[in-house]
Amino acid sequence: MIVGVRQLISTLVAGTLVAACVGSELQTDISTEITGRCEGLSGLDLIDMKITQAEAVVASETGPSHCRVSGVIEREINFELLLPEEWNGRFMMGGGGGFVRTPIPNQALDYGFGAGALERGYATVGTDTGHVSSGIDASWALNNNERQENWGHRAIHLTSDAAKSIIRHYYDRDPDYSYFVGCSRGGGQGMMESQRYPDDFDGIVAGAPAYHWTAFTAGMLQTQQALYPDADILSPVITTDTRALLAETIDTACDAQDGVEDDVLNDPRSCDFKVDDLPRCIGDQPGSDCVTAAQLTAIKSIYDGPTSNGERIFPGFPLGGESDPGGWDSWITGARPNRDHEGPTRHYAFGTQFYKYFIFDDVDWDFTSYDFSTWKDDVETVSGVVDAVSADLRAFNTSGGKLVVWTGWSDPAVTALGTVDYYETVEAQDAHVRDYARLYMLPGVLHCAGGPGASQVDWIEVIRSWVEEGRAPERLVARKIGDSQDIVMTRPVCPYPQVAVYDGEGDSNDAGSFSCEVQ
Repeated sequence: MIVGVRQLISTLVAGTLVAACVGSELQTDISTEITGRCEGLSGLDLIDMKITQAEAVVASETGPSHCRVSGVIEREINFELLLPEEWNGRFMMGGGGGFVRTPIPNQALDYGFGAGALERGYATVGTDTGHVSSGIDASWALNNNERQENWGHRAIHLTSDAAKSIIRHYYDRDPDYSYFVGCSRGGGQGMMESQRYPDDFDGIVAGAPAYHWTAFTAGMLQTQQALYPDADILSPVITTDTRALLAETIDTACDAQDGVEDDVLNDPRSCDFKVDDLPRCIGDQPGSDCVTAAQLTAIKSIYDGPTSNGERIFPGFPLGGESDPGGWDSWITGARPNRDHEGPTRHYAFGTQFYKYFIFDDVDWDFTSYDFSTWKDDVETVSGVVDAVSADLRAFNTSGGKLVVWTGWSDPAVTALGTVDYYETVEAQDAHVRDYARLYMLPGVLHCAGGPGASQVDWIEVIRSWVEEGRAPERLVARKIGDSQDIVMTRPVCPYPQVAVYDGEGDSNDAGSFSCEVQ
């Protein structure tokens, strides 16, 4: 909680903020008086929170009339809160990806399929979690426990509390319901909220959740060690030809298993392809139709997952996405140029950044010589701050919360098998988990979106209807959007462990030709 925020906002902000930003005149012109009142909020200095700017925004093609409030909590947790003139009585917070970029992100503004939170009338907020970053840079965390903890869990909680206080005085009442939506790091933020702050939100949607940072980044580093055995980051052992051979061999073995040949594996775990079945090259010279010993080792590293002293740290990646643009090429193997980070791949960037600045506090730390034998001790302290791994969701359930988790089966960033593993761990502790938490696996979908599968789901409406109307989500419909922004395919998305089963006769691009079944 932010001490004193509610009381001080009540006396200093209630009359000012409402007068500044509410009124039908926002739809046409903003009077000098209203503009002055909004801008005047920047001078308020409240306990543990300061509003730095508040301005009225006229309705446009990009959104409805609203008041945009910027502020800072404590020393450096910046936030931006949008308060629509036509408020639907609800609050929705949006997460941020990676190490959380600057300017302030808010994934609720464009989430899934359909209008974003602001367009639907939600009051909505985002935060930079207390630092300035490109989203892949973590140098801000060096020897700074406060920033690490803010990024790990505190900033989302504090921003939620601050936003609700402002909303209360702006609209003269509390939100009827509060929600959180996010993907990647944003999905991990949602999971952290359900575990550590179970009363903050009535409903949470956690997409492709980056929830176990110490473990999946270990996997990133071990994979990169295998990809660059000579420490030459310009020459990965897995080439474009290798990825193409992998994808073709896997498709030949398993694509038709689900009755539809579409370069999508309905459930990659049902494919019995073995890496050792790949044709071997003679000697160390790679070819387009074979793999070398070094390539085989690297491929196995990706599928097997990281280990420490012979014990598994985190699951490896399932089959799928090997040759999809935006899949292995940019995340894992580095077989195409990358311009958004230092190093050959996003795995390299996120893995080295996390271990340099969170684990070892050493800008010169070199991952190539790390043998992971001391991994458990090395990450113990940081894990307690950043990893959302608790499988005990009883407090969240008791508070009436609902949790939707979703992941693309071909996600090259954070393995889908890690998401499945977490959900099955929760279920092992609570056989009634589906009463309040459900998992949806999207075949052929990459990280948060993309890939040959259908990835667009109206997650905002899914969580709203479950929380407010008690309609537990069953069979959902995902859409694939074409280059001209038309819907080219729909597929059902089934609650885990159900999968979409083709009827063998209908249009395979129509969700109506599939049923949800346990196989």
